Order: sequence, then structure tokens, then C-alpha cells
Amino acid sequence: MSDLFISYQSADPLAHSFQVQLQKWADKYWEFPSVSFHEQEPPVCFNCASANRIRRHLRKEIKAANQLLIIISRATWQSEWTDWEISTAQDADKQLLAAKLDSTNISPIGLVDTAPIWIDPFDPIVLAQRKF
Repeated sequence: MSDLFISYQSADPLAHSFQVQLQKWADKYWEFPSVSFHEQEPPVCFNCASANRIRRHLRKEIKAANQLLIIISRATWQSEWTDWEISTAQDADKQLLAAKLDSTNISPIGLVDTAPIWIDPFDPIVLAQRKF
């Protein structure tokens, strides 16, 4: 399990390169939180029967993490998975962080009614703080 559960779009080249950078920071800096990554669009439709197993696994990971970081890419706003992750994190009383890799990216609907902490995704010191 990890301190920081990160939801991102691996199909977005910028988000994928950011995921690689986050993993490097986690490996390099001892004060950086342990991280786990989740694809915002897994290869299973959200309402399929096989998605139940994925949701159980993700719920367990989110509950074990201290924070949930939503990396907002071009297609994040359309992800049912991301909205579900946000809702699950709120139900588990987890701190919600959000970061836009591009200012033109649209936030997911699940963030509209929440008060996430917006962070600078390119500053490792911000994430190393762990508590906001």
C-alpha cells in the first residue's frame, strides 16, 4: 500500500511522462511519499460485471492511502472511474489533491462539489510535505 494514490491517464503523453517523473522522485527522495498509480481508464468498462473486482481492489488501495492525487489530463473529465475514485476517497475521509498538467484541461465532475487542494505538479517539495 502507499501514502499517495495517484490517478492518471497513461494514454496522455504528458501524464505518462509525469507518472515516470513521480516514480523517480519517490525512488530518489526518502521524504517523498510512497506512491501507487491507477489508470483512469482501465481496459474494463465501468459498469461491466468484471469491473467489480477492480473497484474492490481500488477501494482497498484508496482506504489504505493517506491522500488521493488526481492528475487532470485532456480526457479526465470524461472518466467514470475518476469520479468514482473521488467519491470513494471522500467516503473514506481521505485528503484530495488535484493537479492540472495543462491549464486548458477540464476538471472531472467529481471535483466540482469537493474542495481539493490544488498543487503544482512539477514541484516535488509540495508532494513531500504529505499534509496540507
